[in-house]
Amino acid sequence: MKKKSVLLFLLKLFGLSFVGWLFWLFIFAIFTPEEAQEVSEVLSKLGLVLGLCTGLLISIGLNYNQATKKRQKIKAAKSNILIVEEREDSLLDKANKMVERYLAHEKEILINKEEPTTFTVTGALQFQNFIENHPQTKANAHISELLNQIKDCENTLANFKIRYNSDVESYNSLINSIPLSVLKGVFHFEEIAYYERDLESVTLTDEMLDF
Repeated sequence: MKKKSVLLFLLKLFGLSFVGWLFWLFIFAIFTPEEAQEVSEVLSKLGLVLGLCTGLLISIGLNYNQATKKRQKIKAAKSNILIVEEREDSLLDKANKMVERYLAHEKEILINKEEPTTFTVTGALQFQNFIENHPQTKANAHISELLNQIKDCENTLANFKIRYNSDVESYNSLINSIPLSVLKGVFHFEEIAYYERDLESVTLTDEMLDF
């Protein structure tokens, strides 16, 4: 993969350098007298050097702009994730309040008769299991609508996270490829971490496992 990246960079650099060489030849041709043949040969060689420098600068500039745009895109994606996460927390808070109000009137113990009647909703699946285990709640249109909203929110959040990680992969690959891999310290480009779910914060209950 790294060899392919270097080869692609060299091909782009060759193309840009060739265009730069033609550009400088055109500039020199305008300001150089036709009878000054020796000067023309020197300027032709100088054009090669200037063309290579021009191609390199253009390549660096294009990659810099591309990396900057990708970094801004990642920031926007992260912001979208935070917005959806806040909405998800709000919906789960509503779900837990509904569950608490229902359990306040429930006389039967849900999990273990020796334990108090408590239940914490942490996701759509768990909330759905609670509804299925308590048929009386199915008739409540507000609870059904809340469940659908939580499901939609989780699906949206999952898509945003996948898109975020894809953008991060593209950005990290770019700054670790030539020429930015050499200059990323100068431009202050740093690798961005992928979004990873904190699995330790998820508690699996008997109802989530259908026990």
